[in-house]
Order: sequence, then structure tokens, then C-alpha cells
Amino acid sequence: MPSPTETNRKENNKAMKKINRIKVCLVAFAAAAAFSGCASSGADRTPCQTQSPACAAQNLKTQKKMTKDMFYKNGKFDQEAAKQAYFDTMEKLGYPISDNLRENMWVTDFDLGDFPNVGMAGIFWAHENKHGVFGHEIILLPNQMLIEHAHVAQDGLPAKNECWQARAGTTYCFGETGEMDDTQLPEVKVPESQKNFITVHKVTKADSKKGNVVWLSRIGSFHYQIAGPEGAVVTEYGSYHNTPGNRYTNPKVGF
Repeated sequence: MPSPTETNRKENNKAMKKINRIKVCLVAFAAAAAFSGCASSGADRTPCQTQSPACAAQNLKTQKKMTKDMFYKNGKFDQEAAKQAYFDTMEKLGYPISDNLRENMWVTDFDLGDFPNVGMAGIFWAHENKHGVFGHEIILLPNQMLIEHAHVAQDGLPAKNECWQARAGTTYCFGETGEMDDTQLPEVKVPESQKNFITVHKVTKADSKKGNVVWLSRIGSFHYQIAGPEGAVVTEYGSYHNTPGNRYTNPKVGF
């Protein structure tokens, strides 16, 4: 008959083997779940919808390159195709698309004919002058530029003050002041169509993971944005303004 000590040792060994088997199963299950969550099917175009580094890398790797011919029909800007591109980008970023956003989001190529390099989507959450309340969402495709512009006093309204916070993805906010010079970011490229219309060269990165808020350098100053490689959803907080108060460095802009 085995001694009590020997019996306890055998029972402990059995228990440890069982625990190790459970650990192996849990690791295998977690790995399978992670692969399933980040995989993207070419047939159903199902994107990874979490903001984990692995999923972000997977989305960038499988992201289809967008070209101008996808967004123009007989020389006219195809707004429905553009809207779908923005919805696809938001899904990949894991940003929730509300009924309000889906129904009321607008898109523009600024009449420049260079979408998706230049353009934006947006929705005004609040826009009323009684108390000067303004809330805006800016949506940018990967590496897309929101053209350089400024806001001046107009029609009795003061020049607009504003700031930006990335909610998903990243965007580079260019202005008169910033954390770095634009020469320090060679990977962030101004589209060829806009290179002759750039007047500001400082930049601060708005990163949804940090949640930092980037303010306009100076009221009335020119500024623009370029999204990171994954695109961006950016909340803009600002004072009430109107379209006639907008000024653009590119005289061909229509908005």
C-alpha cells in the first residue's frame, strides 16, 4: 500500500497535468478567436472591427487601393460611391454608424475632381446661431486631404474658432503652429493637385488612442488635415459660422 505522502504526490501530479491540458485548450481557443476576429474575407469584405494593433495591421494589409475612376461617372462625382467608401472606412475603424449618420452624412470633392486624394464626408450634429453652438464630424478616407482653408468674420458673425479630436484612426492637423515641422513627416504627403496651394507647414497629430485635442493655431489662420493610412473620424468643436466665411488657398474650390 502506498504511503499517504506518495498518494498525495500522485494526486498532485494528476491535477497539474489536468490544469496544463486546460491551459493548452484555452490558448488554442484564444488564438482561433483572434484569427477569426481579424480575418477579412475577400468574398464578403467583412473587416476587422476592433481597434487592436493586430486587427489594424490586418485591415491595412487587405485594404483595397482606391482610385479616381471609382468615384466619377462621365466626369461627374459619384456621391453614392463616395458615401459607401466612407462607410467601409468607418466599419474598418470600428466606428459605430448611427441611423442619423447614415441618413444625413454628406460628401464632397470640393469640385476639384481629385477624389479620393482630396475630399471629405461630414455631418453637422449641431449648427445653430441663437447660442452659437456648433458640432461637426469630419470623416476622411486613408491619406485623404481636407483642403487648406480659413474662416473669417462674415455677415455679422465672428471668425470661427475650432479644435479637433480624432475619434477613430489618426489625422494630421496642419497650421501656423504645431508639434513638428511638415518636413519631419515625409510619409504624410500632400496630393499633387494641392502642392501649389500650401501656406502652412507646422503639424500636430490627432490620435484617437491618445484622445488629444488639437486647437486652431490662431483665429482666422489657414489650416488643413491629412488622414493617416487607416483613415479618420474627427470630432470638430467650434463656434457657429457660415459658408460665406470660408476662404481657400485654391481658387478652384467649390463648397
